[in-house]
Amino acid sequence: MNDSLKTFLIALVTAVAVQFLLAPYVLRLHGLVAEAPAAKEKRDASSEAGTAASDTKLAAPNLEGIAVEEARERWKGKGLEIIVESERDGSGAEPGTIIVQRPAPGAELSSKEIRVTIAKKSEDVAVPDVVGKGIDDARKALAAAGFEVADPTPEASDKPANTIIRMTPDPGANAKHGSIVRLVVAQAAAIEVPKFTGLYLGKAKTAVVDAGLKVGRVKRVEHAELGENYVLRQTPAPGEKVPPGTEVELVVVAPN
Repeated sequence: MNDSLKTFLIALVTAVAVQFLLAPYVLRLHGLVAEAPAAKEKRDASSEAGTAASDTKLAAPNLEGIAVEEARERWKGKGLEIIVESERDGSGAEPGTIIVQRPAPGAELSSKEIRVTIAKKSEDVAVPDVVGKGIDDARKALAAAGFEVADPTPEASDKPANTIIRMTPDPGANAKHGSIVRLVVAQAAAIEVPKFTGLYLGKAKTAVVDAGLKVGRVKRVEHAELGENYVLRQTPAPGEKVPPGTEVELVVVAPN
């Protein structure tokens, strides 16, 4: 074998060996090149989705009426931080309940913080003793102690008119600051019962009401001489002093 043929054979064997050894790497490189556009499209799609998500703003949830600790627990998964900014009287709301929030419910959140005002705990206060005081002085004393006063209830009494004879809660009892105190005031009991006998029932009823009294039971009895509905007797008797609104019982002549 001459040298030229020997050199050709060696070159051929070397080329085949190199191709055999490098074939997997060439194929892998070809696959990477083919996958590159798809990978780029996937990255672009992910980037667009991330941008869209970042552009979506979260609306503030409605926290009003919820205990602040419950609200924190409920929305901590959203990353919201609920910050107590102040406390004030919640007008009956349970202490710790959210009564105001910023931003308002439904408003767009510019950050993950929501600032709230919660109902503060009301402290019990001793109710001043206003029994025996006039209604005006009683109102002033209760208002100064932080209580509200309901419209007073009148009650017939021998105490001076418009003085306090009872109160709820009782004097000295502990009650919530701002709660309502109910007062019972004395009303004159000196209505002198007019005479209704000798009248007929219709006029007698009108006279009873005009006197500040009420018509009670009407009893009918037979009478041979007097006409129907003539008032024969009354209870209380004429001249007797009774509280306002006392019922007057009338005995009248029955129909013939």
